[in-house]
Amino acid sequence: MSGTVIILNGPSGSGKSSIQKAFQKLMLPNLWIKVGIDGLFDAVMPDINLENISYWQSKNEIRWVEESKDDKNNKVITLFIGPEGERVAYGMNSAIAAYVANGCDLIVDYIAYNQEWFKDLEKKCSDFKIYYVSVNISLDTLEKREEQRGTSPRGHARSHYFNVYGDKKYNLVVDTGKYSSQEIAQQLKTMIEGT
Repeated sequence: MSGTVIILNGPSGSGKSSIQKAFQKLMLPNLWIKVGIDGLFDAVMPDINLENISYWQSKNEIRWVEESKDDKNNKVITLFIGPEGERVAYGMNSAIAAYVANGCDLIVDYIAYNQEWFKDLEKKCSDFKIYYVSVNISLDTLEKREEQRGTSPRGHARSHYFNVYGDKKYNLVVDTGKYSSQEIAQQLKTMIEGT
């Protein structure tokens, strides 16, 4: 028996992990496990520290960041993924598919840095019930959160804000600038119970 998966796609800092926690709590005693890009992609990569920072700031086979300015002189820190990093992303998708194939219900924190990742995920999860949720937030609110949180450098969210959603058809669009994570969790519950 296979499970169900909810993919929360949106920029870094948009509130996806808070939605995961609220949804997981709301759905108890039914188990929904929370997985995502932080644990399945970022955490498995080599550590970045002061001793090796220059390596991660130049093009390589894994991943790197480049700092630039947009047309309005805003700082932009763009993450690029090399071929070895791409394999990790596709491995993340395989892990998601493996969980659901084993009967687990998942809510996934996802950032579609590359829209090809979505195509791979769709193929690997084609036999399962999967919901795609667009987690929206205004760029101004997002950058204020980014600055307050300090978990990623200011300018990172801006780098993928305009292309993370792609042309995907979403089952649900939520707005973390207007609704609390608890309210959005209820929207997700209504979505899956209505189908």
